[in-house]
Amino acid sequence: MSLVEVMVGVALVIIVLMATYSIFILSQQTQRKINDRAEIVQNERALLDRLARELRQANDVVTSLPANEILFEDGHNNLEDGIIKYLRYYLSGTDLYREIGHYYFPIAPAVYVRHDETDANGYSPTYSTEETKLIGEYISSLSFTGTNSDLTITMTLIKNSQTLTLSTNVSPRNTQ
Repeated sequence: MSLVEVMVGVALVIIVLMATYSIFILSQQTQRKINDRAEIVQNERALLDRLARELRQANDVVTSLPANEILFEDGHNNLEDGIIKYLRYYLSGTDLYREIGHYYFPIAPAVYVRHDETDANGYSPTYSTEETKLIGEYISSLSFTGTNSDLTITMTLIKNSQTLTLSTNVSPRNTQ
């Protein structure tokens, strides 16, 4: 075997290895994009399902629409124990938060009241946050449109150049 034959053989092996490596890198990039897309689809569906389920049970939507966040009276616990709680969904950067809170009058902070009540002096109640939880990431926009009896929720998620926008309509069943 001559030096030229060895050089040609080595060059062919290098070309085959480079082609194999390029295919491997391309498949890794494609897999990452597919995984990112699947993650944002799953996250957005779960978030929209949760939001829609809670809004369907709402006793009252406090937020004036259209809006980028929403505050409503939780309809899940109020009927059983008489405690009036409110849920608020809002974005902070690209993170979606769910906040639980209540309204009260300073004279009786242990008594929860509705947001539109007034005390004997005509003062509105004070809002207090009980708990705030991060429930979603990669959200670039969130909007609530329509009316208090027929809401449209639109959410856009972006992760590593993968973008997905979904909307759903919700009709709260318990609104007054």
